[in-house]
Amino acid sequence: MDFSVMTYNIKLGMESDLKTVADIIGEADVVAVQEIGVDWFHGDSGNQPQLLSRASGLGHVRFAAVLTTIPDSDPPQIRVAPTADDRPGYGVALFSRFPLGPWTRHRLPKRKDEQRCILSGTVVTPKGPISVLVTHLAVNEVDRQAQLPALLRHAQTQATPLMVMGDFNAEIAELGGLAPFLRNAAGDDPLPTYPASDPEIGIDHIYITKELEIISPAMPLPFMGSDHLPVMAKLRL
Repeated sequence: MDFSVMTYNIKLGMESDLKTVADIIGEADVVAVQEIGVDWFHGDSGNQPQLLSRASGLGHVRFAAVLTTIPDSDPPQIRVAPTADDRPGYGVALFSRFPLGPWTRHRLPKRKDEQRCILSGTVVTPKGPISVLVTHLAVNEVDRQAQLPALLRHAQTQATPLMVMGDFNAEIAELGGLAPFLRNAAGDDPLPTYPASDPEIGIDHIYITKELEIISPAMPLPFMGSDHLPVMAKLRL
């Protein structure tokens, strides 16, 4: 079975609008999204995961909040979300044309940057389940160097085949520790994805285990819906 996957940091739709973002993510069958909110104080109001699910045709969605706000704070003050269901919420999401199974949120180590997490879920395809991890690693290198081993440890506990997708805030040279368990679907030299207007660095990645065959390598798409370019690959299970 061939299917397409995408990772996309949408910046809350603030660089365009949710309709534009929905049209972009609707190009793929399974999509990992970063910087998405529910009733968040930036970006389009409302439940962005539900709005994007309806508008994109990706009828199954999971959202994990990693940040929320202190109640009644004005202006809003950010704090770590105690649970994945906290509202208002800001975090990551998984969209799919296929049904989605159980899911969980896992916090990543935090040193100096804001809290980050992994959304761990299962895509139930006609050919069998695929485990998926969606993440958005820290901008701060100190945090990121603690998060990468934690991400790998968590990936190694998942059933395979497995996809790990997201904004890693790191180029491939820094991500060598993910091998040999995971391989980058773009190959050894991913094209740059950020900033979208004049890409200089490749920090948005799709990693997969050996059970998945690469039909079309992961490539950035020239869509200006965010400050990142979306990255899409075609895989075979």
